[in-house]
Amino acid sequence: MKVTMKRNVRKRESGINFIHIFLILIFVAAITFLCLSLFVPTKKKADEPGLNTTVNETEKQKAKEETQKEEEKEKEDPNNTPAQYDGEKETSSTKINASLTKNEVINGTYMLRVTIYELLSDGTCKLHMESDNGDTIDRTAKIAIEGPDSSTCEEGFDIPTNGISSGKYNFSITFTSGTKTGSVSGVINI
Repeated sequence: MKVTMKRNVRKRESGINFIHIFLILIFVAAITFLCLSLFVPTKKKADEPGLNTTVNETEKQKAKEETQKEEEKEKEDPNNTPAQYDGEKETSSTKINASLTKNEVINGTYMLRVTIYELLSDGTCKLHMESDNGDTIDRTAKIAIEGPDSSTCEEGFDIPTNGISSGKYNFSITFTSGTKTGSVSGVINI
């Protein structure tokens, strides 16, 4: 009888162990599913609008009609060719946009540097400084290409401070390239 009881106890224990293992596997699967659904972004369908967008079918239809009209015009005119790239950016403005990148005194030298936000290969930069007591300083530099879409005043402006009187100076740098002009100005204490 003892042998039979031991077998029954072992069967119950193995059955309970099986149930525990099964429940643990279900729990691990549920946690894995939960983690994946929370942390892995789902892909939106291409035609599904975002949460904060409103789809206006009439605007879509108008845009589609305008595109079709433009395509028909291009087909009708065989001499209509697209604009060709000529190597330089097209700008209709005659104003040169620029900003100061350095305006400070370092080791006894006043340094001024600028970046011109346009690709210019020729032209001049003219610096004019005037102190409160009437002293003036004028310098000129060539415009040079600085990067793929910017220019600068070649070598910038370096002015030794030992040859000028100390005090507050108002300065302006005027850029000229062909018919385009621009300027940057400011104040510094030397």
